[in-house]
Amino acid sequence: MTIKPLTINEVLRFANHDFLNQLNLIQMNLDLQRIEEAKQIIKDIANDSKMLSNINKLQLPRTSEWLQTFAWRFPAIELKLYSDVKQAVNQPTLDETIVQYLENTVIHIYDGLDAYAEHQLQIVTKSDTAQFQLIFHLTGNWEQTPLLKEIEHMCIDMIEVTQNSLHYILSAGLE
Repeated sequence: MTIKPLTINEVLRFANHDFLNQLNLIQMNLDLQRIEEAKQIIKDIANDSKMLSNINKLQLPRTSEWLQTFAWRFPAIELKLYSDVKQAVNQPTLDETIVQYLENTVIHIYDGLDAYAEHQLQIVTKSDTAQFQLIFHLTGNWEQTPLLKEIEHMCIDMIEVTQNSLHYILSAGLE
């Protein structure tokens, strides 16, 4: 599988489509007098926006872009993002390394995903004055054994590698 970068037009189209879907979902809940559900949807959207803003504090523009466009590029995998960024990373070489590792990992298994299984990717980003961490946990069912390799300037801690779960931590010192 090869994935070409999204154009600005495609990104705007996807973003507008998602926004209209969210508005329609709120409107449907309001029409059905489900006020609390509509409020919860608004709260969830606001929390997602805050979390993306927190990820942008990393100052890793390619990584932020990859995470924010993931759902449009890999629709068979549900993405859950969590972020606790206390310190900017701002290392362009590290940024490119992270994106390539994430991209290669997902592309390697994407075509072999079981069409009848649910697939979820949970990514947690953390940074403080000492280190940056990206925790990657993909669950579902796929044919290929994930392709794993060492990378420069980062540590990889493999937690679980099966055809139903791929869990690892990418980390780099910031001192």
